[in-house]
Amino acid sequence: MRIYYSFSLASILTLVLAAPAFGQEAQPAAQTATQQEGVIPYTPADFAASRPNTALDMINRIPGFSFKSGDEVRGFAGAAGNVLIDGQRPTVKTDSLDSVLSRIQISQVERIDVIRGGAPGIDMQGQTVVANVIVKTSDTFQQVISAGGLLYAKTGDTIPTYGYTATRRIGEHQFDFNFSRGLSLDDSVGFGWRTRTDVATGAVTRFENADTEGDGYVYTVRGGYKGPLFDGTLSVNGLASTDTFKNESHFISPTSDERFIDRNANDRTEIGVNYKRPLGDILELEVLGLNKWAQGSGDSLGIVVSDTQTFKVKAEAGESIGRSVLRYKASPELSFEGGGEVAFNYRDQSVALFDNGTPVPLPLTDVRVEELRGEGFVQGTWRLSPELSLEGGVRVERSTIKQSGDLARERSFTYPKPRLAATWSPTKDDQLRLRIEREVGQLNFRDFSSSVNLSSNVVSGGNSDLRPDKTWIYETAYEKRFWDGAAVVLTYRHDEISDVVDLFPFLVGVDTDADGRPDVQRLIAGPGNIGSGKNDVISLDLTLPLAGIGIKGGEFKAETTWQNSEVTDPLTGDKRRISGQRPNTINLNFRHDLPDLNLTYGFGWFAGFSETAYYLEEVQSLRLRDFLFSFIEWKPDPTFSLRAELNNFDPYSFNIERQIFDNSRDVGSLSEIETERRNSQVMGQIRARWTLG
Repeated sequence: MRIYYSFSLASILTLVLAAPAFGQEAQPAAQTATQQEGVIPYTPADFAASRPNTALDMINRIPGFSFKSGDEVRGFAGAAGNVLIDGQRPTVKTDSLDSVLSRIQISQVERIDVIRGGAPGIDMQGQTVVANVIVKTSDTFQQVISAGGLLYAKTGDTIPTYGYTATRRIGEHQFDFNFSRGLSLDDSVGFGWRTRTDVATGAVTRFENADTEGDGYVYTVRGGYKGPLFDGTLSVNGLASTDTFKNESHFISPTSDERFIDRNANDRTEIGVNYKRPLGDILELEVLGLNKWAQGSGDSLGIVVSDTQTFKVKAEAGESIGRSVLRYKASPELSFEGGGEVAFNYRDQSVALFDNGTPVPLPLTDVRVEELRGEGFVQGTWRLSPELSLEGGVRVERSTIKQSGDLARERSFTYPKPRLAATWSPTKDDQLRLRIEREVGQLNFRDFSSSVNLSSNVVSGGNSDLRPDKTWIYETAYEKRFWDGAAVVLTYRHDEISDVVDLFPFLVGVDTDADGRPDVQRLIAGPGNIGSGKNDVISLDLTLPLAGIGIKGGEFKAETTWQNSEVTDPLTGDKRRISGQRPNTINLNFRHDLPDLNLTYGFGWFAGFSETAYYLEEVQSLRLRDFLFSFIEWKPDPTFSLRAELNNFDPYSFNIERQIFDNSRDVGSLSEIETERRNSQVMGQIRARWTLG
């Protein structure tokens, strides 16, 4: 989400191609040799002008590197991001990777190695490029206190935040503690209107003023230890959190008054243990265990004149993982690893719908889903020469999913997941990366039970027949580094998808008399497998220092993605996108470091997004355009920083359009179009940070 100055991307690229040596500086011979081997080191001194506070600040400033925090999926291997800490991934899932990196202070960072294309002994986490944060080993005791808040300019509502982090290192023992109060918000809310138009006559049948808001908080306590044990290294991480969120929409006119309020609250805990031990000079064993648990509740209330509807959700979920890896380093150029992972996941969920206090029958309201999954894997990394490296391997997954409650069922799946990646670096500034891989998607256990959107009156049915989607990925990326700190990465990916998960119509049995047996069959839509599909993705990432055009300390960044998918609509037979896919993402950013004034400022532009979902009797589209933001940060000394942000300073409009049919879309006709427009608010944020020790 960032741009800055009035340069167009086309003119900048033209300048780059027309003057490839402009601003380029010679690099030390040692660094050149390291780059030739596929590893580029960065130290805090490389970013001294911008005065970063944390390892995350450094990660976000690395040229040509696009940070990925990881995915919330089952298991451990598939959830990896693209950053390691001391050569290994943190044994956490609930705690995000960016949160972990934001708690590593800049004074604790020795350097960050960007590994392009793989290196022997480094687990690339399924990525073609990773960053490895190397932490200092000197004795330290450091405390960080932060405080801030968010202000909505139009309503005056404020949300405070604060946190405390302490890190203590004594010899080889390191202790970490953190407590924080964070915020969560829906920045698409605001004031606006909603209309309903009759398609046949073109008449506006309803006009309502709209007032929407959405925000909440999260309290989190974290702790960690890392130190020696039995000739190896033990790491332990723990987390407990609680959060609440409320989203409210109010629509009012002289003849109507509608209010919809959604509240949810969650409690979470997680503990992860990792033990790594060398077995001689060429073998290393790593074992880990992770357990996470969560429970939550949600209450949705819809009040339309004198009619009141309530939808309630209660859920408990957990995951336990055990994983072991044996690594063999045959030579500095060749390494292998193999191992296995066992995971148990469950979700126990009950839902209920009431109309003026009277229960309304829904399909699949009481569901428990359990999955026992095992995976074995082998892979190897071979650097054939300083210019060429290969990485290949295969994982085989076997899982059994059991469902109980309203419906008892058990299914088993076996999926091989091969992978082959090649990296060619003809020069230290050019690199070509190729990847072929089969990935298996993650089933969302929420999709096994029904849900209701009271505002749109759309019921989504639970589906016990869901299968994970499978995708063959064919990817190529070209990276070019030029000048001093400039980089451009162009990536093309083609996906061949089977068992696409999308909205799907199916018949379900509904228990209308509460005797435990389905009495009627109802056509309903919900998540389901709609067949095969394809997707093409092009992304361009550009980092461009601007010293050569007179802006010393200035930097322009562009992160752009365009994608196009195609599936067959299961109702109409027409070709369309996958529901919910956003065709493009464009973030343009400018920042300017002014070390003489101890200031950094910047501003940016996020182009927005559009997405469309295809339900049984309606098509819903969301559109957001032009989110603008800016910041200024003052750091007079290494122990204090003050950051102020002004976001959405040219307020955007968020539009929701519902095309409503008089029957299912395959046989019905378009009868009404509902349009909701929200004019968002300007948001200000301020944050102070003190470092002690």
